Amino acid sequence: MTGLVRSLNRLRNIAALFLLAAAAAPALAQDGAAPGDPMSARLSAEKVGDVETGTFSTGDNNLSFSLQPYGERYLLRFTGSPEDYVLTVERVLLGGRILRYDTGVTALRVSVWGGMTLYTEAAPGGLPATRVGDDTSAPRPVVSHNDFVAALTDEESHLAYTRQLHLRFSADPRILAGTDDNRGLAFDAMVSAEAGIERLIGAPSGRQALSRKFDMVRIVQSDKPGITVSGKTLLVSYAPAAGAVGRASSREVALQLGKMLQIAEAG
Repeated sequence: MTGLVRSLNRLRNIAALFLLAAAAAPALAQDGAAPGDPMSARLSAEKVGDVETGTFSTGDNNLSFSLQPYGERYLLRFTGSPEDYVLTVERVLLGGRILRYDTGVTALRVSVWGGMTLYTEAAPGGLPATRVGDDTSAPRPVVSHNDFVAALTDEESHLAYTRQLHLRFSADPRILAGTDDNRGLAFDAMVSAEAGIERLIGAPSGRQALSRKFDMVRIVQSDKPGITVSGKTLLVSYAPAAGAVGRASSREVALQLGKMLQIAEAG
């Protein structure tokens, strides 16, 4: 019994020491913080891991991009590209953030102190990104009926000329007859689909597999985004009510096409 009593007393003493340390910790942290310490100020303002928006550069490789808030998500656009990627945000250990594409692949990582790293196929280990200014991207242009019809033809010509891939592009009549806003969303879905096709045909046998399976790409409205097949037509669905979230990115299009055709997407 004496040994048991001693053990219990020892545990009580240890617990008491932990309680005293916990009570003293806030005061020690406050007293130990140097006036004007940026780390302390950032923590006290509860800005740990905040995602900074604007335009960013990765340095000598001339790769730059913009990041804009979009509800609880963010829009990522690389300079020179017409596609906006919708990124979801995930909190990670110690207060950092990970921003992911709709495929689940990491696009950006924000450290606990706000440092940003961009991940690409060419640099899977990550590239440090530095904010260089506010986002000054021009507003998305209005897409008229004639603009959309011309864009369908342009996509056909682009793939035929640059990739020797002959696919016709079309859209549901209600898209062509709809509002400018709806056509704008359909246009974005078409851009992502075409870019996804280009990603896939970079893989061995990608062009041959696409040519055998499809002769048309058709943009259609639906309740959710995705791709399906009807005969030799690739149906690219977008959900107008969901805005930018209601379409699959080029990465997701390439991923789904790769599974459909049993082709590994080229890196």
